[in-house]
Amino acid sequence: MESFREFKDFKSDWKPKKRIPVVRTVIALALIYAVYASGAVQKAYQLIEEQRKIPAETLSYTDVPWREGCAMTHGASFDSKKNALVQCGWIVKSARDAAWLPNIPFLRYVVSAENVQYPLQVHWIADSLNFWNPKILVLRSKKEQVSYYHLMIADSSYAWVRADGCRYPGACPRNPLQGGALPIAADFDFGGREELLIKDLFMGIGEAPVYPILPARVISVSKDSRGYRLYLDHGGNLFSRVSGLSQIPSDMEVGSRVGQEDMLGRLPPSDSAVFFLEVLRNGRFVRWDDFYKDSHVADASDVERFLAEIGF
Repeated sequence: MESFREFKDFKSDWKPKKRIPVVRTVIALALIYAVYASGAVQKAYQLIEEQRKIPAETLSYTDVPWREGCAMTHGASFDSKKNALVQCGWIVKSARDAAWLPNIPFLRYVVSAENVQYPLQVHWIADSLNFWNPKILVLRSKKEQVSYYHLMIADSSYAWVRADGCRYPGACPRNPLQGGALPIAADFDFGGREELLIKDLFMGIGEAPVYPILPARVISVSKDSRGYRLYLDHGGNLFSRVSGLSQIPSDMEVGSRVGQEDMLGRLPPSDSAVFFLEVLRNGRFVRWDDFYKDSHVADASDVERFLAEIGF
């Protein structure tokens, strides 16, 4: 007896092998080689490395509000109760401390200048909206307090000056006698007094003290019919001669050192007395008024007016 079963298709266990696309592989390898040979890979690698080496951008003390900028330079901030000015203060214990102050040449110069006494309190006073363009800088030590003022001068530029209007830094000659040299009028009779062409004549009250225009070393001391004559070396090829003094200190001699506050001598004892001054710069005579104005770019009254305007 025959039996029947359902027909099923024959399925083979054999599977065909996948073929590698040779042509496309060759093209891909050729492209990779071309890119490598062109140096693009190396350039990309170098660019990534350089980007990794660049530090994150940091803000400067001038890029942030003044109070934050003050703190970034190790300072303490203060508001003023009297006016719109604000200030940043630092304690400078040595010249090395100038390294962490704001990178402002004038500020770093004054805190590390010769004869600065440490520790030093530094007060930077300015308008909060223009803080790094200051109005006043005050230095305070145990012995003294010195203030510098940022004034606009005649040529519309700005200069740091002291209370008497003298530019800083730089030599600041003082008037040797209260007042100044006598003006020489155009019709002045030089008969017998030609020396006024190379000298300045000062007049004051009898026995008034006379001072050196700048710190100096005494080169010579002599005496003639008019009185004592002193020849002074102020350094920097600057010299002065003072003549007509009736008295000089007993210890005034060649080699003596005198400061601007040290008296050179006194005028003759009369109601009105005179003495002569010669200022010699680089071997040439300089009129006192011109010499004085070179350094005094403002007057004391200009400083007073400036302080009144800013309410300080």
